[in-house]
Amino acid sequence: MAVPIPTPVRPPLALPVGSVRAILALVLCGSLWYLVLKDFSPLPVLVDSALLVVAFYFGVRSTAPPSAPVVPTSVPVKQPLHLPRGTIRGILLFGFFSVIASLWIKNRPLDANFILILQVLGSYLVGLVINQLVEWRRRSGKGAIRAIVIWRDLNALAAIGLTLYICGVLVRVWAELLPPAYQPYTTNALAWVTAYYFGSRTTP
Repeated sequence: MAVPIPTPVRPPLALPVGSVRAILALVLCGSLWYLVLKDFSPLPVLVDSALLVVAFYFGVRSTAPPSAPVVPTSVPVKQPLHLPRGTIRGILLFGFFSVIASLWIKNRPLDANFILILQVLGSYLVGLVINQLVEWRRRSGKGAIRAIVIWRDLNALAAIGLTLYICGVLVRVWAELLPPAYQPYTTNALAWVTAYYFGSRTTP
């Protein structure tokens, strides 16, 4: 008995999948950038929403493999807002780095949340660059596949180990094992590790 093929559901507003999320992300972050550049203090809810956007676009969205084999189909895959793949993420990167650079040039102090966002984006970019270099060597035949597998295994083990350790410190299971000098950086370090690993896993 043939399994019936489910009828596809039209995305909201008949836009490509992810377009509404992209619009919300650009509106939220754009509003935050505007307030900061105009010397207004943004409400915490706006900053928290921007952090959620960063977590989504540099976590969940970044794990969709761009190098996946293309399956021939009569229906082309449409990216959010009909823009090239990675455009929204690129706009967010450019926007946050531009705002932070502007604050730095004006000698204005960075809010703690902006520092965290900068650290997360920086960690993501480091992981992304390393991953792209590994992928380039693999595709050009300049690196052994076994070496790449070992590197990814070590990468994963390091990310898991650091995450377990930091979470153990945060829930006070072994907080006494962390030197007092490093305790203020514990929360941010967890964000760095997570962002770095997501950046390093943009391909399968």
